Amino acid sequence: MQQRIFSFALLWIFLAVSLWIFGVHGGVLFIALLAFFTQLELYQLFEKMGLKPMKKLGLTAGLLITVGAYYFGGVDAGNDLFVLCFVLLTLTIIRFDLQAGRLRSFMPTLFGLLYVPYLLHFLIKTVKMAEFQGESAVTGLFLAVWIVAVAKCADVGGLLVGMQIGKTPLSVVSPKKTYEGAVGGIIFSMLIAIILTGVFHSLAPAGLSWWLSALIAIPIAIASIASDLVESAFKRQADVKDSGKLIPGIGGVFDLTDSLILTAPLGYLLFKYTLF
Repeated sequence: MQQRIFSFALLWIFLAVSLWIFGVHGGVLFIALLAFFTQLELYQLFEKMGLKPMKKLGLTAGLLITVGAYYFGGVDAGNDLFVLCFVLLTLTIIRFDLQAGRLRSFMPTLFGLLYVPYLLHFLIKTVKMAEFQGESAVTGLFLAVWIVAVAKCADVGGLLVGMQIGKTPLSVVSPKKTYEGAVGGIIFSMLIAIILTGVFHSLAPAGLSWWLSALIAIPIAIASIASDLVESAFKRQADVKDSGKLIPGIGGVFDLTDSLILTAPLGYLLFKYTLF
């Protein structure tokens, strides 16, 4: 547990320093790296299941989507790049798979592209949306970090509360997760949402009140828990405990980002229709 807390704190310090020195460019790079290694680990899990994703093609397309989401075109640059990469990858995979007489690479390659870099790029899209609405890049970064913090606090809160009073299992794919822990995680997320909005009110959009923060935190926390369970199902099917060993005390990068994958697009949509 101590090693997990240390790694978690070190990652937040690294993110803070990157944002302080490089601003939005540091944030884009950080998300692109997280997406790259998460997608790689997902492909490795697929390989353990007997599937054959085209890793190099999928990872290259994933990097193009995450980096291009900020630097190419408008707010919808990531969507446009995803469609382009999806079509090109489909044509390439079909070309090679049909020549070999099977479609072993089609689903795992394209699902990995959709589930990881495309969904995570909504954190970058949140930053860009704020800029296109006349807000500063710093405000956009605040909203993206807010989504990450709220999502991860659902995980942390669920762990802490579940260890103390958790009794009712939430899912067979992750026996240690409990309904009691899930409720605790949602409450933790609401609290950190209110705290961040209050402490950094000068960075937040004018419409983001404390009560709106608390309300938005609820669906984000629920999505975070669901997103975590999806990764647990992948690991269970691949018969592994962790997605990797890159981060001491946590496991792989996918073990770190699992709760962000569904919350990134949901957070973007919630901010889009409540603030902008």
